[in-house]
Amino acid sequence: MGSGSRAVSCLCCPCKCLACGLFSCLCSILISLLVTVGVLVLILYFVFRPHMIAATVDSASLAQFSLAPNSALAYNLTVAMTVRNPNKRVGLYYDSVESLALFQDQRFGYTQLDSFYQGTEASTKLTPEFHGQEPLQGDVTAANFRKEQSDGKFNVDVKLNAKLRVKVWTFKVPGPKAKVTCPLSIPAPGSNTGATFQPTDCKVWF
Repeated sequence: MGSGSRAVSCLCCPCKCLACGLFSCLCSILISLLVTVGVLVLILYFVFRPHMIAATVDSASLAQFSLAPNSALAYNLTVAMTVRNPNKRVGLYYDSVESLALFQDQRFGYTQLDSFYQGTEASTKLTPEFHGQEPLQGDVTAANFRKEQSDGKFNVDVKLNAKLRVKVWTFKVPGPKAKVTCPLSIPAPGSNTGATFQPTDCKVWF
């Protein structure tokens, strides 16, 4: 009964049957392509074993970090950090590299860094520097600044952003945008507490 009805339907409307056949064929091709791509991605993953980049701030110093009565922050911050590519078979290009400095989630410093290439299992030293003046917003921020100043150390976040390109053999393909955040505790300028900066590992995500 069912096959007879389909036969009658095709005789009455052959275009409909042709469209159904084409749709079924396209669906089969699409599913096959998705499965093939999935298998290739899985194979490439097990072959290259990609790992997250790592970053560490080796040293950081504040030559100046003072807040004026009008809430203008005068700053002079120098940071030395190491970025490492732990991958054994994948090289990385870092483009549009920028670094930011924040206090109490307010950005006060910004600098652009040169693009660079990192070979397999290679490390790169970066030295972003921030200096100038920038207003800080809010009485709470000013109160937290005075408290940290009296404690002899400031909590400053340094961030690094870059667009990655991945090199596999001779092929170069666009990669994700790397975001690095480094929560630092830096001795205040002129502090007599004896505090020293401790190397700090950064958080990295894409």
